[in-house]
Amino acid sequence: MGMYAPKGRREVYLLCFDGRQRIGLVRHAGNSLDLPTAACAPQESYREAVCRLVDGAAALRFGGVVARLDVSHHGAAAHRKVRLFTAHAERSCSASWLWMPWRQAVRRLPSLGTSELAEFVEGYLEGWIPDGWITLTSDLRR
Repeated sequence: MGMYAPKGRREVYLLCFDGRQRIGLVRHAGNSLDLPTAACAPQESYREAVCRLVDGAAALRFGGVVARLDVSHHGAAAHRKVRLFTAHAERSCSASWLWMPWRQAVRRLPSLGTSELAEFVEGYLEGWIPDGWITLTSDLRR
C-alpha cells in the first residue's frame, strides 16, 4: 500500500494577537516584515511545525481556527501548502517581535497567496468565523 506524500513545500505561519488585537511580526533583512513562519520537515505535521516555531513562548495559547491555503504559481508545477495558525499572547512572548495593529499589519505583509487575509483576520477577531479549519482561496494571478 502506498502512502500519500504531499508534493511541494509545506509551511506554517503564526497569526499571533496580543490583548490589543495587534499582530506579532518578525523583521527580516532589509526591514521587511512577515508573520513568524517555518517550513515543515519531511515527516513533520503542521501542528508539530508550529509548536517548534513557538518553542519557548510559554505565554501563548493557540486559537481555535486554522486556515489552509494551497498556493500554485500560475503555469508552474511547484506549489506551497500553507497552514495559518491563530494564537494569542497572554504576555509579550518574544522580544524580537514587532507588534502592529492588525489592519496596518495585514497591509504591510507580503502576499501569502491570497487576497482574503484581511477578511479572515477580521472574521476571526469578530467571531463570525467558527472554530475549526477554513480554506482560503488562492490568488492565481501570481
